[in-house]
Amino acid sequence: MSIRVFESCKKRRRTPKLYGLHTFANPGCPISPSGPFRDNVRGFLRECAEPEGYNVEGMPVWCTFLVQENRGFLVPLYTIEESVKHSLSPFCDHCRSNGWSHHFVSKRKYHLIIPVDDEWNKPLDDGVFDLQTHLLHGLIHCNGFGHLLCINGIEAGSKYLCGREIMDLWDRICTNLRARKITVVDVSKKRLMDLRLLHGVAYGHPWFGRWGYRFCHGSFGVTEHRYERAVEILSSMELDKTIQDFNTTNRYRDLKHIIRYYRDLSETQLITIRDLLRFMLTLKSRVPFQRNSAVTAAPLMSSSKPLTRTSHQNKLVVKERPVKYRKFSTVAANLDSRWPVRRLEYAANVVVDALKEKRATNKSGNAGMTSKKHAMQLACTLGTRV
Repeated sequence: MSIRVFESCKKRRRTPKLYGLHTFANPGCPISPSGPFRDNVRGFLRECAEPEGYNVEGMPVWCTFLVQENRGFLVPLYTIEESVKHSLSPFCDHCRSNGWSHHFVSKRKYHLIIPVDDEWNKPLDDGVFDLQTHLLHGLIHCNGFGHLLCINGIEAGSKYLCGREIMDLWDRICTNLRARKITVVDVSKKRLMDLRLLHGVAYGHPWFGRWGYRFCHGSFGVTEHRYERAVEILSSMELDKTIQDFNTTNRYRDLKHIIRYYRDLSETQLITIRDLLRFMLTLKSRVPFQRNSAVTAAPLMSSSKPLTRTSHQNKLVVKERPVKYRKFSTVAANLDSRWPVRRLEYAANVVVDALKEKRATNKSGNAGMTSKKHAMQLACTLGTRV
């Protein structure tokens, strides 16, 4: 697969080193630093980065080129060294808001930036530190304490990198260079809902918790114990009790329909809100594949109609396949009906048997029945048996 060549690569006298996006900063790849961060980051710039031919606000810039192994495109990872002597903001507001104001002012701090896709072929401009559109923007002081300032994946507009790929890369870099502690202000959202709340209820930890991030400082005096207790209470709420609590509200029918819908889709029982949200998030990751399968299957079905011989063979194959039916017991258990579950399940079996009989006697392959015939069949059968 061809690799897109950036303008900055063409202008270099020698070909820069290329590293794998998913393996870069693994243990021993490409370096194995053993000292403190202030020494490791300089070794990283010396061995793994190429100096750029320009500065940003008087600060030196290095670039590391990462190759996405599967799709074959280059990702530029820029490192900018900011010296306190020449910095316009020598004091770190992020450290102050996270309770690190007692730390001594570091002589140097390093910005690691992956710009938005459209800026990969352009040099960095002044004011790059203030942008919130970067795919990645991390800041680490030379004492090893740092901050993840910005991350934007596919849902935020990237065409190539998802948030998990970017976080994996950032986590490996911090681990390899021996960063001491990293903070992040989790303000990410899923539609209108806070992502930390959605993942906290579903999995017991926020989205960043996959990489070891945990509660540090809450807003307006919220302690870690109170926050975890609140998430635990929300997670353990029973769905049936929640439906009853909304019985007198306008959202009752919608809420009841949503819960019933996902209960019908699930192969396991959904009892609590945690079970429901976890299943919904898991199901969402499978939906694109199922939709693509349906789209690609549609032309095959329509194109087989003109080929009479092929169509006839396909019908024979379909007729020989064993037909699988979904059990109706779980669906009937969630229905609000005056009829008992046993009677509803028996009625469903009557309909299935009638369709089987219709299919066996009809040579044309049309096994459908009108609703009137269904009703007559049920009336005859249910009227004599309970």
